[in-house]
Amino acid sequence: MNKHLSFRIHPLLTAVIVVAGVFVVLFAAYGLTRNVSQNEVMGRVEVVGTPIGGLSQEEAVSAILAVEDEYRARTAAFTIDGKGVLLNPAEAGFDVDEEAVVDEAMRVGREGNAAYQFLWWLRNLFTTTGLGLSGSTETAAMNQIFDDWDSEVISIPVSLGAIEMTDGVPQPVYPETGVGVDREESTEIIEMSLLAEAPKDESLPTETIIPKLSDSDIDDALAEANRLLSGSIRMVHHDSDLVFTPAQLAEAYRSETVTSSPPQIVHLFDPETINGFLEPVRSEYEAPPVDARFAISGDSISIVPGIRGTRIEEVETAQRLLQAGFTSGRVGQLPLVEDADPNVTTESLENLGIKQLVSSFTTYYSCCQDRVNNIQLMADTVDMAIVRSGSEFDLNAYVGQRTEEKGYLPAGTIIGGQLKDTVGGGVSQFATTFYNAVFWGGYEDITHQPHSVYFSRYPEGIEATINWTTPNLIFRNNTAKAIMIDTKYTDTSITVRFFGDNEGRTVKGEQSGGDTKIWVPSRGGPDAIHIEGTVSGRFAQTEPGPPKYIGNPAFDLDRVDQIQRERDGWSVKVTRRKLRGGTELIAEEEWIVKYRPQFAVLEVHPCKVPGQEETCPTTTTTIPLETTSTTS
Repeated sequence: MNKHLSFRIHPLLTAVIVVAGVFVVLFAAYGLTRNVSQNEVMGRVEVVGTPIGGLSQEEAVSAILAVEDEYRARTAAFTIDGKGVLLNPAEAGFDVDEEAVVDEAMRVGREGNAAYQFLWWLRNLFTTTGLGLSGSTETAAMNQIFDDWDSEVISIPVSLGAIEMTDGVPQPVYPETGVGVDREESTEIIEMSLLAEAPKDESLPTETIIPKLSDSDIDDALAEANRLLSGSIRMVHHDSDLVFTPAQLAEAYRSETVTSSPPQIVHLFDPETINGFLEPVRSEYEAPPVDARFAISGDSISIVPGIRGTRIEEVETAQRLLQAGFTSGRVGQLPLVEDADPNVTTESLENLGIKQLVSSFTTYYSCCQDRVNNIQLMADTVDMAIVRSGSEFDLNAYVGQRTEEKGYLPAGTIIGGQLKDTVGGGVSQFATTFYNAVFWGGYEDITHQPHSVYFSRYPEGIEATINWTTPNLIFRNNTAKAIMIDTKYTDTSITVRFFGDNEGRTVKGEQSGGDTKIWVPSRGGPDAIHIEGTVSGRFAQTEPGPPKYIGNPAFDLDRVDQIQRERDGWSVKVTRRKLRGGTELIAEEEWIVKYRPQFAVLEVHPCKVPGQEETCPTTTTTIPLETTSTTS
């Protein structure tokens, strides 16, 4: 008789084996999921109801761009003091930060240690993770909208109080309380409403703007101004007197209303105006120092030595005039600096280490437009600027606000998706040319913003726009030597050149005929920094929204003028690599540049504007619409 040996398996051991088997299967499934989803959004992820789980980063960006287009097409309603106002998201410069949204989606399921990520996967096998949008409006566009609402809806302007000159005589401007939209809080409410899945009619807060100065403060300031301008002031140097007449003092007088603590009217004499009065007599008092300077010949740079001298310091003169004006004798000392060094010495320029042309870029334009005047004015301001090693260069801060007083003219600026004339418009071409010199020179990009719509006169993807005060362009000189910025222009071109030290390596480029050309006239030594820049093909194509209509009572019923043509939008990816001797110095830089579609703008008779309440006069004939295209 045969006997068979058998072993009875304990039930607990059976349970352990089963559970272990289940976990092996789950771990295998998890590993497969992670491997397949390496470059994709993991799990079931939705952004405001739009599923993006399983999409690549570029596909997810395209999906969010489609959501943005829908949100930008919705008109938002708000109330101010019980009065209704409408806001067009496109005109407000509303922009969804699709890269931030997709980055957040890519982090879903990937945060924490391996065990935490596995447990998250288990918990979310059959659940959906919902994410919201992030984005913002354009500051300049919103300020224009707030200005319109303040004047047209609220209509209670504020006066902070001031002293103004009228025909050479100081006059008081007394404070008056006003009311305006609370811009900071209202911007937050508006942006939250525009980002919501179902925007609500929100009430925008207003604030009473109470001047911090009183009528008595203005009267006291007026008395001080009259005292300052009551007679001549003598500035003495040795045995010579330089007299500033009451008329000259009145011309140089300025005042500022300061609202910070303590609030006050500050009196001053303008140093530039004072300098104008000093110019005819400087030769009697001074031998002016001569600054050392850089001289450029072709692509070479050298130093012209400085010369010491004596000079009258105009800023100090203006301050001493102010002090003397409040004394009984009305006499001050003329601040003549004897044997003064030039402001820029030969040694200081040598220590900058500027030796060669590092990068140069040129773009082209049609002659004789108002925008060309603005481009050339900005170029003149930036020309010969020095950026020391480690320092940042802020283009807006350096140039200052573009105003008519500085010679800037109205020209086209993109605001809220529409080309509008603003003083100083068109200078984005200088910004783009400047930015390309930064890009190909290998300098650190702190902030820049591409145009919202594409223009073929700019390199696609590698370009920048600028406005006052945003968007801005800032870079850091991340090299061991200083940079000297040189600008030059013709009737049809603008060039920006950076002189510094890159071991003899020079990069030149231009944008001409819609094509970008980059070449290297000098390859430099083994320690030279090399820049590689690429732009991807176009993706995430988008179509323009419906046209915007502008009413013109002077138009016939059948007249339609096209002020702005429509165009498609798309995105590209820009990549920059920085190498020395074939070794990558920093991590590869990548960013997506999104060009928006541009809606058409049509000018018509007011009764033809969609949504208006005006009834068109009856006509007996119908004439087909004709358009007159005006390109931007």
